[in-house]
Amino acid sequence: MLPCLWCRAPLRFLPGRGWTHLEGGTYVVYCPSCGWKGAPYPSPSRCPRCGSRQLRDDHCATPRRS
Repeated sequence: MLPCLWCRAPLRFLPGRGWTHLEGGTYVVYCPSCGWKGAPYPSPSRCPRCGSRQLRDDHCATPRRS
């Protein structure tokens, strides 16, 4: 597994989907209302913690190569 260039979390390669975070999502999203951050798949339309619809993309899974 290669680490993510942005968050240093381990990534995995899924055929047909490409690089993903371990939660399954390509994008890490965050909620400015409560501070939740995660990379679930499929990406939620509401925050799983507070229910806000204000989710924002934080970054895309990008492998860090030495």
